[in-house]
Amino acid sequence: MTKPTVSAAGGAMPKIDLAAVMTRAWAIFRETYLYPRIKFSDIGRNCFAWALRQAWVEAREAARVAAMTPAAKAERIETLQSLIQHAGFIDGGRLWKATITAHRDEIRQLQAA
Repeated sequence: MTKPTVSAAGGAMPKIDLAAVMTRAWAIFRETYLYPRIKFSDIGRNCFAWALRQAWVEAREAARVAAMTPAAKAERIETLQSLIQHAGFIDGGRLWKATITAHRDEIRQLQAA
């Protein structure tokens, strides 16, 4: 029996579908390690464990975004856009690109939810 979780803001977090997490873990595993072409015994359980952890990270992030209020989402999008505008002051090219990409990905995720 699972108890409903409560976020730091006091709102109830939505339940995470365990079957969807496992399905996503297999999808990550197939994409990353070319599973059908390479035998599972050659790849190993540790690699699948990594894929399962990645699937849980994605599921928790999706649940966190789903629990946000529309006002909080709009405020976060505005903050991220401001950070993108100020990212020109970052010295390293790779760091600049990674920062911009991460902020844009988060904006897309917030707008999709």
